[in-house]
Amino acid sequence: MIRLPHLSPTAKGQLWGLLVGGSTAFYMTSKLDLSLGLFAIGSAAAWAAGEAWFGKRLTFASDAKALTLAVASGLAFPWIGFAFAALMQMMRN
Repeated sequence: MIRLPHLSPTAKGQLWGLLVGGSTAFYMTSKLDLSLGLFAIGSAAAWAAGEAWFGKRLTFASDAKALTLAVASGLAFPWIGFAFAALMQMMRN
């Protein structure tokens, strides 16, 4: 059994958002025959920018606003990657 390290409530919320958002965005990316590489690059860039922007605020907070922001950002990062892949596909055609 794989055990996760001790995670803060905001880290758990963001992880949940990344798993749910990532799986649905990945499904739509593959279903629409978009580039999975561009999807990965866009998602990683969105995640890195989000960590730089929201990281310090979410690290030590565990109030309802921080948890909501963590889940929402986790859901949004993969969909930003999906939008990036779709935009690049439109520019290519």
